[in-house]
Amino acid sequence: MPRSRTLLAACAAFAVVLAGCGEPDVFRTDRPILRIELDEYRIVPQNVSVKAGRMKFAARNTGRLTHNVVVQLVPDKVGAKPIEIGRTQTMQPQEEGEPIKLQLTPGEYRLVCTIANHDDLGQFGTLKVRR
Repeated sequence: MPRSRTLLAACAAFAVVLAGCGEPDVFRTDRPILRIELDEYRIVPQNVSVKAGRMKFAARNTGRLTHNVVVQLVPDKVGAKPIEIGRTQTMQPQEEGEPIKLQLTPGEYRLVCTIANHDDLGQFGTLKVRR
């Protein structure tokens, strides 16, 4: 029994250390393709960090309603409208959209569903593009 308690304590300590590393809940990838799933009212992964350069976005609607994905550049000025740089077509339930290909520069972008009030209901995310 003492050995299993020691092992359990070591695993718990390791989990605490891992939880403190990096940004929590940020999906980080260096691959040139990002696969996105959409459902009521989520974008998965929601918070993403990628390298600057060419990126392909492949989206699939796994929900029961229609959805799309729009990539928007976050404006520098407060109150300014985001600039749309790419979008998928509207996807029916269980449909995969035609991928969009973008050349991304470092900065912060939004991933958002622009159908009805899906954005207001939480169907958005952040895309951080790093050098």
